[in-house]
Parts: sequence; C-alpha cells; structure tokens
Amino acid sequence: MNQRSASDEQTLGKQIVERAKTCEIDLDLDRALLLARHMRRVMDAELSLHLTSIKTADEFLERHIGESLEGAAMLDPDTAGWLLDLGSGNGYPGLPVATCCGELRPLLAEVSVRKAEFLRAVTDELFPGGRVIDRQIQRAEDLADDPMVSVIVTRAMGNWERVLPRLATRISPGGSLLVWAGEQMESVAGRKAWQRYRLMGRRALPGRERSWVWHFSLVQA
Repeated sequence: MNQRSASDEQTLGKQIVERAKTCEIDLDLDRALLLARHMRRVMDAELSLHLTSIKTADEFLERHIGESLEGAAMLDPDTAGWLLDLGSGNGYPGLPVATCCGELRPLLAEVSVRKAEFLRAVTDELFPGGRVIDRQIQRAEDLADDPMVSVIVTRAMGNWERVLPRLATRISPGGSLLVWAGEQMESVAGRKAWQRYRLMGRRALPGRERSWVWHFSLVQA
C-alpha cells in the first residue's frame, strides 16, 4: 500500500469511528480500519461484480456502514456467537454489526457464487474466523450443517417476511433478529408466523423517510 492509500485509509477509519459515536458505539480505530479496507475492496470490485449502485465514498459510508452501525447499536456489545447475514451481497450489514460486537463471528449467506467468492476472500483477509455460504437459505433445514446463531441480520433480501419465521429454530436462546425494512414491518410482525419473535424496538435510519432497523428477540418455546 502506498503512503497516499494508507493516509486515505486512516482518514476513512477515523470517519467510521466518528460515525459510530453518533450511535453511541465506542469503536476503536483498528476495527474501524478493517471496515475501511472492506469498503475500498467493495468499491474497487464494483465494475465487475455490481455489488452496490452507490458511487461516492460519502454516500457509501452512510448508506452501507452508517446504516449498519444503526443496527449494531441495538445489540449488547458483548453479544457472542455467530451472526448470520442473509443475502449478504457486499457484506453489509453483517460485517459492521459483527465488528461492533467483538465476540460475534460473521456467517455470510450469499447465493451468487461470484459475490460469495469475493466475500470469502475479504473475510479470509480481514475478518478471520468468519465464514461464507453460497447457497440459498429458505428454511431451517438449509442451515442444518451450520452452527446455531445468536443474531440474524438482513437487508433487502427477497421474501424475508416468509423466510425469517422459518429460521427461528436456528437461533440460540435469547438470540436477536435485526431487519432493515420500512413501515410494512408493522403488519408483518403481527402475523401468526412471527409469534416466535418479540418486537423490542425500532431505530430510524437518518435521512431516510419511513426506514428503520427493527429489533426482535426470540421468544422462548
């Protein structure tokens, strides 16, 4: 890495630390730099993998990292175990949320083989201990060979309102669910299939109209 790239990375890392503070998250610079390096990898890979439609660094920082941090703020920072990111795509929101909870290990589910290969390379380099699965997750049986998880996160995954209730049996006791969604969640959460989850609260996404992170806790059977 040349001196200019290193300087830019330090600057970006400090911006991430400051963005985390707005969520009352005390993120140290070393961990923020991991997110900065991942961000650069995603932006560099955009032309070939189409990981995001966002082109500017400032918008990327807010929409991908900042909005992920809003979700992380709803979890106990001492949360441990595995975090499952459904439809991970470019690694958001899973990697920032796991980074803010130092004892969480990311399990990134991405059905696109090429995107999964990218995530695997990034995870091996920057987030050792994490894993990537390149298959579709529709029901609990699809995770039978994977570890139980403490947290499930998802943003913009198709059919999430039907899939998430089917995965309740793969969440450890006391586990959490974070969903980045609009106001339709109010009616979805009232469905019979969602009775295994208790709504704990929601957090508005800054600058986004009618968009929130919704936090649910697993109801003990």
